[in-house]
Amino acid sequence: MPSDINQLAKKCGVSKATISRVFTGRARVSQTIRARVLAAARELDYRPQQVMARDCVAIIVADTPSPQHRTSFSERLLTSAVFEITRRNLLTEVIPVRELAKLYDSYTKAVLLLSEPHIEEYRAEFERLSMPIVTVNKQYPFSCSVNTDHGQGVTLALEHLYERGHRRIGMTVDRPENLAGRERIEAYRAFQGRHKLAELPVGYFCNIDQETSGKELDRVLGGKPTALIVCGESVALQSTYELKRRGLRIPEDLSLITSELTDTCCWMSPELTTINQDLDTLATETVTLLMSRIKNPLAPHVSRRLPTSLIVRNSVMELK
Repeated sequence: MPSDINQLAKKCGVSKATISRVFTGRARVSQTIRARVLAAARELDYRPQQVMARDCVAIIVADTPSPQHRTSFSERLLTSAVFEITRRNLLTEVIPVRELAKLYDSYTKAVLLLSEPHIEEYRAEFERLSMPIVTVNKQYPFSCSVNTDHGQGVTLALEHLYERGHRRIGMTVDRPENLAGRERIEAYRAFQGRHKLAELPVGYFCNIDQETSGKELDRVLGGKPTALIVCGESVALQSTYELKRRGLRIPEDLSLITSELTDTCCWMSPELTTINQDLDTLATETVTLLMSRIKNPLAPHVSRRLPTSLIVRNSVMELK
C-alpha cells in the first residue's frame, strides 16, 4: 500500500514542506536530501499527490531549459511537445536526465526522451524503465521513435541549388556524430557522387564552441563554394552573422540555405531559404505515438519518419 507524506517525512527526518519541494521543484533542496527523499519514496512506494489524479508524461532533457539555447532544436521541440501533451489533458513533467530517479511507475505513463547527449551514459537506467519510451530523431532498441528525414531535407536543398547553376556547394552540420548528422552527410556525399560535383569538406559548425566552429567555417569556405548549406536550427542566425562578418554578401557572394527558425528566418536580410522540419507536426506525431503506447504498452516498437520541405526565399542566387 502506498505511503503518505507523513511517513516519508518521518523516515527521511525532514519536514513535509521539504518533501513537497523535492517533487515540485519550487525551491532549492540540497542534493544529499533530494537523493535521500527519492530513495525513500521508492522504497515506500510514495506517490506525490499533485500528480496522482492525472496521467503524467515525463520529458527527459539534457538539462534545465536555458534562455541561452532558445533557438536549439531540443528547446523548440520541447515547447511544442509540452503544448501538445497538455492539449490532450495529460500532465507534463520536464526532468533533467541526471534526475531520472524522479520517474515513478505509479504515475508516469510514458517517457519522451530528448536528452541525446546523455543517453549512452544513462542507457542502463533507461533500459530498466517499465513504462513506454519514445525518442525523437534517435533510434534505440528500448524505444519507439519519430524521426525527421534529414537526408531528404539536404537533398531538397542540393537540388534547389543545382537547378540554379551551383556546382561548388559546401555544407556544415551541427552534430556530425548523431543520426541527423550522419543522414545529412550521407545524402550530401551521395548527391555529389551522382552529379560528379567537387568533393568539398563538410564542416562542423555549432553554437557551443565558437572558436572551433569559426575555424571549421573557414575550412569549408576555403573550398571556394558558391553556395553553402548550414544544418541545425541553433546556428541559422549565427552562420548568417559569421558570413557577413567575413565580408561575404548573401546571396551575391555566397548563396545560403539554413535550417528553418519559424518567425525568424523570414525576417532576415535577405530572407533565408530554409530546410523545414515542422516542429508542430513532429510534436503532434510524437505525442500521438505516446498516446498509443500508453494504451498498448506491449505493442511492438515502431519507427516513424516524417518528410521535410524547402521554404524558398531570397538567399539563393541563380548563376548564369
